[in-house]
Amino acid sequence: MQTNLGAASVIGRNADQGPDAPPPVPTPEPELSLVRPALYGLVATTAVVIGALYGGSSFETHLPGAWFFGSQGSHLGSLATDSRNPSTISLVLVYGGIILLCRVWWGVMRQLRRHRGFPVKKVVAMAAIWVLPLLIAPPLFSRDVYSYAGQGELVSHNISPYKYGPGVLGSTPFSSLPDEVWNNTASPYGPVFLGIDGGLDDLSGHTILADIVLLRLLELAGVALMAAATPTLARGLGRDPAEAVLLGAGSPLVMLTLIGGAHNDALMVGLLMAGLAIWKRAGPIPGIAVCAVAAGVKFPALLGVVFIGWAWAGPGASFWRRVRQTSIALTIAAAVLEVAGLITGLGWGWVKTSDAAGSSFTGITPVSSLSHLVSAIAGVVDLHLSVHTLHGVFSVVGLAVAGIIGIRLLLHSPEHGLVRGLGLTLLFLALLGPVVWGWYVTWGVVVLAPYATGRLRTVLIVLVSYWSIVGATRVSAFFTLVDHGNQLLNLMLALLLAAIAIVPLGMFHHRKRRTPALPIDSGGPHRLPSQSPAPAAG
Repeated sequence: MQTNLGAASVIGRNADQGPDAPPPVPTPEPELSLVRPALYGLVATTAVVIGALYGGSSFETHLPGAWFFGSQGSHLGSLATDSRNPSTISLVLVYGGIILLCRVWWGVMRQLRRHRGFPVKKVVAMAAIWVLPLLIAPPLFSRDVYSYAGQGELVSHNISPYKYGPGVLGSTPFSSLPDEVWNNTASPYGPVFLGIDGGLDDLSGHTILADIVLLRLLELAGVALMAAATPTLARGLGRDPAEAVLLGAGSPLVMLTLIGGAHNDALMVGLLMAGLAIWKRAGPIPGIAVCAVAAGVKFPALLGVVFIGWAWAGPGASFWRRVRQTSIALTIAAAVLEVAGLITGLGWGWVKTSDAAGSSFTGITPVSSLSHLVSAIAGVVDLHLSVHTLHGVFSVVGLAVAGIIGIRLLLHSPEHGLVRGLGLTLLFLALLGPVVWGWYVTWGVVVLAPYATGRLRTVLIVLVSYWSIVGATRVSAFFTLVDHGNQLLNLMLALLLAAIAIVPLGMFHHRKRRTPALPIDSGGPHRLPSQSPAPAAG
């Protein structure tokens, strides 16, 4: 009886249309507009750039000749300050801009889940608007691109960057602008990147500013490769291409580090994604070759060769057959890298220097944080354990754990998927390595983007947001100001950042569609249009 009454209350709304009337037309999903998110994201990245220019050398170098504006000696050099302790307003602009960008990005991600099949080109156009201020800004949050320029200058003068650092160039901007840590350190990069790097230096006329612009455009091309390859992988895995592109290539972490910082990880990951897409479309051998080219930029991309080789044998293959096919894949990759070494004249020197990045030390990595924690606990019980000694021990342990996880993921990749296994391996390698920078996290995030759903998708969003704030900037500047600033300024800073984080944005404007009103029930027996007449009693 209760069911019949419930049905009657629903049916009665359509009583005047008769028992054979069609069911009510469901209200269509409103159209998604990206105009407001595009503008909000543009405001966010603009704020980051302005805050960085006013924020002292904590966010970007203000050394003479470092950029066209904002540095000492430039036309707009008045914006710059030598202080490593940025003002409250610069912190609000930088961190508030990053928080706003993450909020907008997350909001668009949520909307795309409700609009599957949304055009990828519209998402790419929105992300391109977000990136515009970063393209004209000086290199942000890192001076690595100046090291690239110095290494390119070495290559262009036939000096091996695997034996010397940019410091041997003498008193030139190519040696004065790189960070001192890298100025006398051999290059850890492969012959593909350094060969291109030297060619761009020649193209720039050995002018460092022109060289920096070309290097940033090179990394932008790498991000474009990610965006172009992701839809192919997403469709093959039954995922929405637009959402996958935004989660990976369009994420704030990619924009702030790979474009804003002009890191060559963009080219490595872009070529790796292109190799995976070519593997899906054209088969293992061309895919392996392109992944080998990516490894010629930075060594971690060689994992793409290993995973494709393991999958090459096909489903149901034996362990030893997979080992044989993987060996063939590595042989193909070695041949590609040999050709690259011969063309550039750089050979295999990069194999000996590939661990050079581990010479840096940061406090934001899991390995570093654990080293500090154990050292502090040991001090309480009068055990004197050096942080650097512990860091060396935990670095080995971290790499061993990452290796074990990676092998397990490789062995199970035929059942769970190559993209999943490769992406997680790259992510664990980055997070458990001796040193972690925000741009390292993009390795796994971008590769996993075409696959991620559910909890994994949530984890990637959290990682991107966290490392955009902590890994893309020198977060120590924030704590320095809080520690030395007065309480009123600290309170204002906290309130402003909290407001940016929680104030509703109202980003999405939908085209409203009117739904015709349904007549009121006039009574009488009716049945649901979707229901069949009740069968007669037997």
